[in-house]
Amino acid sequence: MDLKLTGKKALVSGSTAGIGLAIATGLAYEGARVIVNGRTDERVRAALSQIGAGDLYGFAGDLSHPVDGGSGRGVGWSNSDTRP
Repeated sequence: MDLKLTGKKALVSGSTAGIGLAIATGLAYEGARVIVNGRTDERVRAALSQIGAGDLYGFAGDLSHPVDGGSGRGVGWSNSDTRP
């Protein structure tokens, strides 16, 4: 399926495991430039290795606010648990 994501930027929070990792993998497969996010460098590196191919970047840190995808320049997906 061609979702026309080639060259689009996508930041997927919580993408070191579970559904976040699956989303990041799918976006990378569709040609998006994916920023993988998790709370530790170790988890981010492991996720990047698991995804393997694509235009991948890693960012370790706790994102406590939803991603603003309203700019039209990329794809935003917040997979963060923001419950107290």
